[in-house]
Amino acid sequence: MTDRGREWRLRALPRGALAAGDLELVELALPPLADGQVRLRVLRLPMDPAIRMTLASRGDYGAGVAVGAAVRGLVLGRVEASRSSALAVGDIVSGFGTWSDRLVADAAAFSRVALIPDLALSIHTHVLGTSGLAALHGLQDVAGLRPGDRVLVSAAAGGVGSLACQFARLLGASRVVGIAGGAGKCRIAVERYGCDACIDHRAAPDPQALEAALRSALPEGIDVGFENVGGAPLQAALALLRPGARIALCGMIAEYDAAAPAPGPANLWNLIVQRARIEGFRVAPLLADRARVDALLARIEGWLRAGALRYDIDERDGIEAVPQAFAALSSGRHRGRLVVRVAD
Repeated sequence: MTDRGREWRLRALPRGALAAGDLELVELALPPLADGQVRLRVLRLPMDPAIRMTLASRGDYGAGVAVGAAVRGLVLGRVEASRSSALAVGDIVSGFGTWSDRLVADAAAFSRVALIPDLALSIHTHVLGTSGLAALHGLQDVAGLRPGDRVLVSAAAGGVGSLACQFARLLGASRVVGIAGGAGKCRIAVERYGCDACIDHRAAPDPQALEAALRSALPEGIDVGFENVGGAPLQAALALLRPGARIALCGMIAEYDAAAPAPGPANLWNLIVQRARIEGFRVAPLLADRARVDALLARIEGWLRAGALRYDIDERDGIEAVPQAFAALSSGRHRGRLVVRVAD
């Protein structure tokens, strides 16, 4: 019997936020394995906001997805069949694949995951996955956070931001302030994720109001910014730079659904005035450095086992739920890391 699977393909280029009609769930026959390939049963599909940029007509985030092609993203899966000496049947692996329930791919695209028996499987897409790696790599390696630094984190109640807030505290930050959308998420950022304060950007009608609120929470300015949003939060962060400040640019959620690139911040000059820097980074290139990834995950696992971290994973059931789950990223109707549970 032919092995079959299902995958989400791009049916039309999105106009603004991704809509259900932009995608099509297609059943297909899986090809036989070639040397060096594996067949995976997909278990979890993390919903990452940056995937939206691969669906843009300007295709300026990695390689763009063509209409009719499968949407690509991170997958967590179990090896069903293997023609690779690196991965064996039964291995749980993580890597970049397609939004599918089963797939055939090169084994080199995936790394074996060491499961922690007493923790939920999806933690390997979050705290011990790319969310955790992005947060710690961004703070530690990109921004060079030092004890005593004052830190600002945007999207502070999101999957990456919620961890960045906690990691900043564990790395010795003297003050951590978040930005989030809505009073409820701000309350979670403070009570659950350890922020000293959190500013509700929905209550600030313009960049000037957001800047004023942040100045009240961070009267001495910031040494480190962990930026997930762009737009008004980034402009406000630039206004608060202290001499020698560093901003790690992890994401630009505010621009992912835009029909055209938005105007840049009006105060980039402050980078010059404060002799500061801003540096963008991506997790995908980091994954190629296995030694560095293992070191970062070991540190995170130590904090996790010590009970120093809190996390939330919002799971949606079934591969059919992918379009609605991804749309929730834009609307903010989720908590923490958003993951589609395809199989167990």
